[in-house]
Amino acid sequence: MTMDLAQTVRELRKSKKMSQASLADLAGTKQATISGIENGTANVELATLRSVCAALDAEIVIIPRRVIGSVRNVVQQHLHRDHQQVPEPVKSVRDELFIPDANDDGDDDDRGPNV
Repeated sequence: MTMDLAQTVRELRKSKKMSQASLADLAGTKQATISGIENGTANVELATLRSVCAALDAEIVIIPRRVIGSVRNVVQQHLHRDHQQVPEPVKSVRDELFIPDANDDGDDDDRGPNV
């Protein structure tokens, strides 16, 4: 197990303000298993890792090494964003659904533009 996986599991758990015990409970495993994953010392089965990821609302993804830096940056930005920031509320469902976007061609069917 790589330290990247260990660090990612730890950061995800902490970002959700979960203890190792509560994550273990949600994942159906033991706190010692979570500790081993986060320390990079556990040799866990894929099924256990999938359960831990599901409990963290995360996915296991294989990423080419050449793009890992960019992916890691996106994940870090997500984990460390200001959770206090409230998104701008939608004014109305009508506005969201029926006001055309800049790239809307005015054609409401799926057959393509001007067919």
